[in-house]
Order: sequence, then structure tokens, then C-alpha cells
Amino acid sequence: MKTYKAVIFDLFDTLVDFDRTQIPTVTIDGREIRSTAGETYKVLAQHAPHTTFATYYQALSAVTKELLAIRERDHLEIPARRRYEMLCDRLGMPPDAAEHCIDSMLATHHRYMHDCTVCPPERTQVLESLKARYALGLLSNFDSAETGLKILATHGLQPYLSPIHISEAIGYRKPRREAFLHTAEAMSVAPQEVLFIGDTFALDVVGAKSVGMDAAWFDRRETPPTLDKPQPDYTITRLIDLLEIL
Repeated sequence: MKTYKAVIFDLFDTLVDFDRTQIPTVTIDGREIRSTAGETYKVLAQHAPHTTFATYYQALSAVTKELLAIRERDHLEIPARRRYEMLCDRLGMPPDAAEHCIDSMLATHHRYMHDCTVCPPERTQVLESLKARYALGLLSNFDSAETGLKILATHGLQPYLSPIHISEAIGYRKPRREAFLHTAEAMSVAPQEVLFIGDTFALDVVGAKSVGMDAAWFDRRETPPTLDKPQPDYTITRLIDLLEIL
């Protein structure tokens, strides 16, 4: 069994899960979907009462699609605030009014992102078991470092992890090599001395393997891997199974 000096975790659907039933629903084209758009629209309507939800949602969707395309192309994080800045600009809001509106919409959106996270006890058990033997770090794609840190603190995970690298803060998104190399460097270890654990094959496994890290794929859905890409060194369906590897 290979010996590691450091273990780096993904955050979402690895250390914490999303309970998507806690996200409100909105009806779009006769179809009910889970989205914070209805709640953020209520905020905007206080500042732009003549803007309909349909107009708001159309503009929000267009901005989101544009930013996702840029983000997926470059694998550089775009802060959540930028989406709402572009939205308010598209809707023609005066800058002074937009500033306060953006603050309130961000707070509303991220409150739901925070409140819908859950951390099964086994996740903390794994960190507690590993903390004396390995340096433990975190590398997560998320457009709000502030909310990510709040989620970690709420679930008691923050003290176990150093560094805590969230893409909004470091700029890079997985699977960019720089994200993994920057985190290993901050832990004073070589990539070959690291085991990375995450749930998304294309981001976590492929990204980690690209810099020489070993990868454990947390695959609860038992998804067939992409065979023309680097394969994980381990595949687990429960995070606690990591204790059989380390």
C-alpha cells in the first residue's frame, strides 16, 4: 500500500451533501424546478418593481449561460457577485440602486446554498481518524469563498483542514493543474505524496492525475468511468471506506 503525506478533499458531495429539497421551487414554462431565482427576484422587485419575473429570469438565465461557458472554457472562477452585477446591468438598474440590490440578492442566494448542506457523521469521523497521521487540505470549486468557509464552520470541518482552497479565492477551478499544484505547494508536499478525494470524475480524478497525484473517486452512484481518461487509483462508495485505504 502506497504511503502518503497529505490527503486533499473536495467539498460538495464529498465532505458535505446538498439537500436539494431545501431549495425553493419556481414554475418555468409550466415546469416546476428548484431554484433560488424566485427568492432573489423578490429582492430585486423591491428595487425594480416594474420588472416582471419572466424578464428577470430570462436575463438571469442568459447571464448564467454566458458565464458558465467562459468558466468551462478557461477553468477560472467567476465570483458569484459578477453574475448579479451583469444581471442588474442588463436590466438597466442605476449603479447606486444596483449595489444594494446585489448585496441582498447574494445574501439570499447563499443563505439557501448554506442552509441546504448536510454533513453525515461519518464524514467528520473520517477526518478525525486521519488528522493525526496526514496533513489534510481542501480544494473546492465554488464561486463564494465566504459561503464555503461558513459551510465548513457550521459543520465543524474547518479545524481539520489547512489549507482551505476555494476557487473564488485562488482563482483557479479544477481540473486546472494550477489548482492542484497550488494546494500541494501550500501543504509543502510533492503531488506524488498526495491522495485526492472527490466525487466528480472529470474534475477531481482527471485533474489530480494530471499533476501526478493519486485519486480516490467517491462514486456513490457507481457511474461507469470515462475509459479514455486517467483512471482513479481507488473507487469508494462511502467516504468511510477511505479508512481501509489509508
